[in-house]
Amino acid sequence: MREVWMVNCLTGGGMSMETHKVACVGAGLIGQEWATLFSSKGLEVVLQDLSETVLEKSIRSIRSNLQFLEKSNLLRKGETEAALKRIKISRVIGEAVCQADYVQESVPDDYELKKQVFREMDASAPDHAVLASSSSGLLMTEIQKVTTKPRRCVLVHPVLPVYLIPLVEIVGGAETSRETLIAAHDFMKNLGKVPVLLKREVSGYIVNRLQAALLREAVDLVDKDVASAEDVDKAFRVGIGLRDPLIGPFLRIHLAGGGVERFIKNFSQSYRHRWETMETWTSIPPSAAEKIVRSVREMGVVRQKTLEEIKDWRDEMLVKLLKLMRED
Repeated sequence: MREVWMVNCLTGGGMSMETHKVACVGAGLIGQEWATLFSSKGLEVVLQDLSETVLEKSIRSIRSNLQFLEKSNLLRKGETEAALKRIKISRVIGEAVCQADYVQESVPDDYELKKQVFREMDASAPDHAVLASSSSGLLMTEIQKVTTKPRRCVLVHPVLPVYLIPLVEIVGGAETSRETLIAAHDFMKNLGKVPVLLKREVSGYIVNRLQAALLREAVDLVDKDVASAEDVDKAFRVGIGLRDPLIGPFLRIHLAGGGVERFIKNFSQSYRHRWETMETWTSIPPSAAEKIVRSVREMGVVRQKTLEEIKDWRDEMLVKLLKLMRED
């Protein structure tokens, strides 16, 4: 493993947008991608994980991510090595966060684990530091109970890949201060992200609730032999998926029915019939699980490419799509 830089907790300074020091707690996939984003934007990063093996793997993944950004002209030529030099590593949470202005926690979604980590971050991070969680569905009100300064705790949920997809969802808990919400919002915006601030807590936030509803219907279509997994994906990818990068569900009904009022008046009945026939289960039926596995394995792209090759193809297409959208 490359040399571990020791973090000197006896020095530090005030928070400024030009000199943000960031800590990433948890070096799994999400933590790696956050570190990729932060380092690519010129920020000093301390990446923490209890496992030396995970940290070694993470640095390799971050290098690969940065090289991809450079190859895609989203990072200046030769900047990969400079970005990597901005990343320090640590196996101790207290050491990782002690100089941080902003902490992004990305450990697995389990309340007890999150609470343990937030308790340690709260004990060692400077008073001004924002403590953010990458949780994909837990509630900050529950997590922040174990901290002495719950006002600075907030959920900042990304969409993967973090270093490509602009959206982040920002959700406060019952004791999160308005100042923390604004600080997280502005920090993300300055990184080039597109923050969405939820008015109140709800499990799964916006993105994962929408995805959960879509996935349940997709699973049911395969389970009932309406279509194969490949054709369901195709219907989404070259149908609504092709259109929806431009508009969301509400703008879509506004356009489809000659205005949202007219749509609700004239077309809501047809949607009622569809909703009445949709499943409401909350766990995937065993029969559906077997069919999904078999159907996905039969997909052409799955037979022809490895998972890594599919991921690379996805990211290359994402870059092209993002560049097109930015030209608008």
